[in-house]
Amino acid sequence: MDNSNTFSIYSDETGLFDKRFQAIALISGPTVHLLQLRERLQLILNENHVAEIKFSEVRTHRPKILTAQGFIGCSVREYTSRQKCRIGVLIWDTQDLRHAIRGRDDVANVGIMYYRLLTHTARQWKHVDWHFYPDTNSEINWHDIASFLNRTPLLPSICRLPSLFDLEEDIQSMKFNEIEPTDSVGEPLIQLADLFAGMARFSREEGQHCLQWLESWGNDEQLHLPDFISGMDAIDDTIETKQNRYKLIGKFCSLCRQSKMGVSLREKRYLWTRNPSNAINFWNYEPQHEYDQAPIRGNI
Repeated sequence: MDNSNTFSIYSDETGLFDKRFQAIALISGPTVHLLQLRERLQLILNENHVAEIKFSEVRTHRPKILTAQGFIGCSVREYTSRQKCRIGVLIWDTQDLRHAIRGRDDVANVGIMYYRLLTHTARQWKHVDWHFYPDTNSEINWHDIASFLNRTPLLPSICRLPSLFDLEEDIQSMKFNEIEPTDSVGEPLIQLADLFAGMARFSREEGQHCLQWLESWGNDEQLHLPDFISGMDAIDDTIETKQNRYKLIGKFCSLCRQSKMGVSLREKRYLWTRNPSNAINFWNYEPQHEYDQAPIRGNI
């Protein structure tokens, strides 16, 4: 395949279908840049003698911690900050007004969320033809998602402009013709998506404690544990795991500040991007109107 003018997306999810906060993450960009990023990520895996990295594995094993830090550092410093790729994350709360309904169809809802984020991503790049490599998930009907995407105009606002010029050639539908579910084992770009989805969900669950810990970490030689763990055994693996995840998010936020990526943890007490056009976008979904509700299963 000639990669000189193709664009690709790699994706993964977290929290489906049993957690309050659920998220999907996309790594997107020109295929030639993503292949270069993949090589860099594979080198990081090899250097740390790690076969695969997931956010759930960022616990107490130092090689995996270093691998996660390397993945985040490389993707931010060398790629998103240079506009070589985009990282988009969509997070939703299953207890908000949109989702807290009887008979919610979680599988269909994930499909809708994928549709929203894929559409946004394609429009940010202003590119029509896409190759899409989601992590293998047998419950999601990728054919249906592709069918909807392929009927969606890339630039819908053009349709509402006065017909002062011939703009028909610009009104093109997206083309997600190649969708190839891929096992994350052996695909570092899907592993990178997992890390970003995991950080997003963890920040919704632990954002206040994370911020409190990071403030202590940054200001004092000796860290003060947040109230919820200060009375527990400090050598417990659960506490060390949380601290290592707090630190990973802290390092990520520091990189974002240095690269002016517009990502904030402090403002909302979870990872959030004010400008959705930024190369790293944490989109914390909120209901758009009173009729914006999750789909309902049939025959409930």
